[in-house]
Amino acid sequence: MNNNKFFMACIRDTVGSNMAFHCDDGAGYTTDIDKAAVFSKEEAQRFWDSAREFDIPVSQYWVSALSVFHVDCQHVPATTTLVDGCTRYVGFAKGQWDGNDLYWLCDGYIPVTDFHNATIYDKPDLSREDIVWIPFDRADAVKRRTFALHLLDRRTMIQAKGLKMPEWLKRQRRRKNNRTGKVRWNCPGCGKIHWQLNPYDFDGCTHWDCSEYVRRFED
Repeated sequence: MNNNKFFMACIRDTVGSNMAFHCDDGAGYTTDIDKAAVFSKEEAQRFWDSAREFDIPVSQYWVSALSVFHVDCQHVPATTTLVDGCTRYVGFAKGQWDGNDLYWLCDGYIPVTDFHNATIYDKPDLSREDIVWIPFDRADAVKRRTFALHLLDRRTMIQAKGLKMPEWLKRQRRRKNNRTGKVRWNCPGCGKIHWQLNPYDFDGCTHWDCSEYVRRFED
């Protein structure tokens, strides 16, 4: 893979823990890496130079290297589905999502969103009312590569790849924050909406039972 290629992320439009990217031909945003527009180094720099404050370039190499497979709940059956002759089933936790993505049973561990780690069973355990069982092939056909927002490393994925922070962004960061407007984020841990003044990095979730919770919100 060419190490000098980039995606353009929109960190305002995250879905659950997934980073969102600009699609090919300007057709909105996607969390599916394979549907994201790819930019050369020069194209990425030009885009960033005139971008909005929540649009940032990220290295295609590192995004791909750290990607995991997720399955959107909208693309698989919502109830247990049995097929005659099927000997490969996977199970996902009922009523539990990361954005729209499902949590899969993984033997010996808590349910995981990475479909690559989902355990394949020769037959479903129908006694478990908290699990939805579907044929492995149904989920495997709609899996997609995603990148977790919390893995973003600006130094490695942007600066070390030769891109320069735009002058307008440098000036903006030097200025003291003199406005009351806040930026909307989706928490990368639980997906809930969070408003904050910092438009560049997620400050932490206000919900105490979330993995992204920051204790300072108790003060």
